[in-house]
Amino acid sequence: MSKGFIIAIDGPVAAGKGTVAPLLAKKLNGFYLYTGAMYRCLALLCIEKGISTKDKKQIIKILPFFKMHFNGDGIFLNSKDVTERIKKEDTAMGASDVGLIKEVREKMVNIQQDIARDLVNEGKIVVAEGRDTGTKVFPNAEFKFFLTAQARIRARRRLLQIEDRGDKKEFDDVLRDVISRDEQDSNREIDPLAKDPQGLGYIVLDNSEMSEKETIEKIIRRIKNDKN
Repeated sequence: MSKGFIIAIDGPVAAGKGTVAPLLAKKLNGFYLYTGAMYRCLALLCIEKGISTKDKKQIIKILPFFKMHFNGDGIFLNSKDVTERIKKEDTAMGASDVGLIKEVREKMVNIQQDIARDLVNEGKIVVAEGRDTGTKVFPNAEFKFFLTAQARIRARRRLLQIEDRGDKKEFDDVLRDVISRDEQDSNREIDPLAKDPQGLGYIVLDNSEMSEKETIEKIIRRIKNDKN
């Protein structure tokens, strides 16, 4: 059995992580570990229970009742398929809120590390993406990539995602949301988004002018070069 390893992909909102990571995992015949889905699922649980995603005390209380798992390409919250539901903007913004809570992050990181450890021991490649995947969750990942792009380009990408779901939003509002998420994720006290990714061992890819296919090809070339 060949030895498994972890590829960590981080970066700001709408940098392409959520599109690139699962496609990369398929290309490498690996497992896509969507860490952000866990925070989105918890945000959804809060929404369903009428709890503010900023209410730390209540969120800690419901943590023991939080159960989610991956099944193929599906994401399940307490046995319910929420794959499409957690793509909505309310869960995206809520995920950033609940991710500020220390107890939440500790629980999620433990789950993520357990999943990856078992898969790597089975000889599988794990492709994980998020905001702090290569700093907090898998600091010793064999490969760490940081995807980024200009804020306006990321806002356009996010707007297309929103429109593809049949929702409507003004570009300026989306741009403000992107900038707000950047500030919140970069300045949070607990496990912030890396401000100097290169200094933390990441391979930085600015894909402002790159397609998803080009981004994936560049990542694969880098992995193959380092493995040879």
